[in-house]
Amino acid sequence: VGGGMSALSARDQGKLFFQKGKFAASAEAYTEAINQDRENAGLFQNRALCYQKLSKWEDAAHDALRALELCPDSVKALYIGGTAHQHLSKLDVAEDMFRKALALTDRESPAYRESVEQGLYSVLDARQELRRAADEQEEDEASALIEGLLEEGSALEASTIGDDEASQRRSGRRAKLEKLRDRIKQQHQRPSVPEAMCCQITFELMKDPVVTPGGQTYARDAIEWHMRTNGWWDPVTRQPFDKNLLRPNLAMKEVIQ
Repeated sequence: VGGGMSALSARDQGKLFFQKGKFAASAEAYTEAINQDRENAGLFQNRALCYQKLSKWEDAAHDALRALELCPDSVKALYIGGTAHQHLSKLDVAEDMFRKALALTDRESPAYRESVEQGLYSVLDARQELRRAADEQEEDEASALIEGLLEEGSALEASTIGDDEASQRRSGRRAKLEKLRDRIKQQHQRPSVPEAMCCQITFELMKDPVVTPGGQTYARDAIEWHMRTNGWWDPVTRQPFDKNLLRPNLAMKEVIQ
């Protein structure tokens, strides 16, 4: 990209490169345009998209945030920023960006809304995976610690009662430990929640399920948040409805309880 370009021609060059899949060249062209017009949110937003295509998540996040400083209601910048922060494992920031984008998307643009919703659901799923991974790591560390204590105890006993007797005692203790592990695992294992019992907005078990006129069931607090934020319409069927038409799903509530 030549240094003598005008901001307009550099921007057009960036667009052309992007359309051809030359994302690095496109980012370079947008950089030239930004150097000549640093208050243009669209330029930062477009360069952020280039960085997203190149999986340069730190750069994508930086440009998305700059675009939002210049244009706080940019759904595109919020979406790119949410995606970048998710890849940077900054899930709280990513979730906040996706929720803001969802609140700003126009219901007449279902394709873009679906992309934002998928981004939000992906963050929520990643958060659950992190919780599961942390639980598994904690269990593994506890198991390793107990194994170490068993070995130390057996070694001390061997010096006083002999190897054979110490080995027998160790085997007996290990058998008891395995039974205890199985019991604890059963007590703490999270039961598999049927998909039908999970809210289609939060993907979590519904405590107070309600049904819309279109027949879709959601957690009450989730659907009310959706209506306050996005409007009075069903997020699955996209049909408008009045809040007063929400009805408790008593059958589902009984099953869940």
